[in-house]
Amino acid sequence: MDELLARERQRVQRAWLAYHRPGTRARDAAEAPPSPDVLASWRRSARSVPLERVSAPLEAGSDTRHAWQESALEFAARPLLADLQAIASEGDLVVGIADASGRLAWTGGSRRMQTLAGNLNFVPGGHWDESSVGTNALALALRHRRPLRVFAAEHYVQAVHDWVCYSSPIQHPRTGELLGVLDFSTTWQHSTPLGLAGARYYAQQIEQGLLTAPERPAEAPGTLRLTLCGTPEARRGTERLHLTRRQFELLGVLALNPAGLSLDALHAHVYGDQPISASTLKSEISTLRTLLGGFIASRPYRLMLGVTFDAQTVEGALLSGHTARALDLYGGPLLPNSESPLLRYWREYLAAALREAVLGSGDTDLIWRYASRFDDPEALAALDGALGRTDPRRPVVHARLAGLIGEPGPSR
Repeated sequence: MDELLARERQRVQRAWLAYHRPGTRARDAAEAPPSPDVLASWRRSARSVPLERVSAPLEAGSDTRHAWQESALEFAARPLLADLQAIASEGDLVVGIADASGRLAWTGGSRRMQTLAGNLNFVPGGHWDESSVGTNALALALRHRRPLRVFAAEHYVQAVHDWVCYSSPIQHPRTGELLGVLDFSTTWQHSTPLGLAGARYYAQQIEQGLLTAPERPAEAPGTLRLTLCGTPEARRGTERLHLTRRQFELLGVLALNPAGLSLDALHAHVYGDQPISASTLKSEISTLRTLLGGFIASRPYRLMLGVTFDAQTVEGALLSGHTARALDLYGGPLLPNSESPLLRYWREYLAAALREAVLGSGDTDLIWRYASRFDDPEALAALDGALGRTDPRRPVVHARLAGLIGEPGPSR
C-alpha cells in the first residue's frame, strides 16, 4: 500500500472527525483542515443528510431507463459505453453517467465494484446530488462545473469513506448547458492521478458527441428562471408565470431539492408546524403542476425541468469569491414574509453570508454599494471611518448613520 496515500487517508479522516464529532481536540482540526470546497459542502450537507445514511435514494428503474434512452446524453455516450465498461472492468472501477440533477442514468464496472456500488445504490436511478447523500465528487462537479476528486473521508456520509471518486461535468459545447456528469469511482487504495484525467477525457468525448445528437423534441420544457430574492418572479422561457406566494414557496423548496421530496418532507419544508392538511398541499401542487405544463413529478415530488434559481446563483458567486457579482445578483431578502422553515433558513443564511463577505472584503466601493441599498449601521460605520474627509460620500454616510443610531457616527 502506498504510504503517502495511507497518510492522506489518515489526514482526511482526522479532518472529518474534527468537524463532525464533538469533543475532538482543536489541534486535530488545525492539523488536518478540509479543502474549502469540501468544507462548504459539509456545511450544506448537514442541512439535509444524516451522517449515518447508508445508501442513496433510489428512483424507479423504468422511469430512469426511459429518460436515459430518450436523452441527447445517451446518444452522445453510446459509442463510448463499451470502452467505459472495459476500462472499469480492467481498472476495478465503477463508472457512472448522471443527469444534471445528479440522478444516475447508466453505470458499468468490475464485478467487485458493482457489488459495492449496489450496496450504496450507486446504480441507475440512484440520486447522488448533495442534498441526497452529501459531499461527493459527482455532486461537487455539478455544482462547480469543473472536474473534482473526493477522497475517502472527504465524503460526507461514512458509508462512502472507503471510496475515491473522480467526476467531470458534461456541458453542451455550443450552449454551455450543463447536461450531466461522468464519474469514475473505486476504493481509496486504488487512488491514482489518472482517475481525474480519465474522467475529464471521456466527459470531453461525450461533449463532442453532443454536437451530432438530435435536437430535443419541440415539446421539451424550457428552463424555469426563478427569482425569490427581492421581487419574486418566475419565467418559463419567455412566459411570465403569475403565481401566489404559496406557489413561489413551493417552487423555491422544490428547486432546493432537485432529487425530490416525499409528501411529508415537502409539507415540513413549506408549512413547518402549521396545521395544514396533506390534501391541501396536494391541491396546491396540482394547481402548480398545471401552471408548469405538467412538469412536476410525484413519488418523490420534484421539478422535471431545468431551474435557474437566484438564491443558488448568489450562493455560488459567494462560494467562488465573486462578492461583487453576488451583490449585483442579490435583489433583497428571499421572500421576506414567508414562514417556510427551509426558505426562512435560506433568507437568513444568504443575507448573513453576503453581509459578511462584503464587510470582510475591505473594498470601500463595494461596502458603499451595499450600504446604499441596506440600512446597516456596521457597514455605514466602516465607511465613515474609511472614507477620506473630502470624499463627497462621507456626509451622506455620516447623516444616515446618525439617523439609524440616533447620534452622530464615528468621525475622524
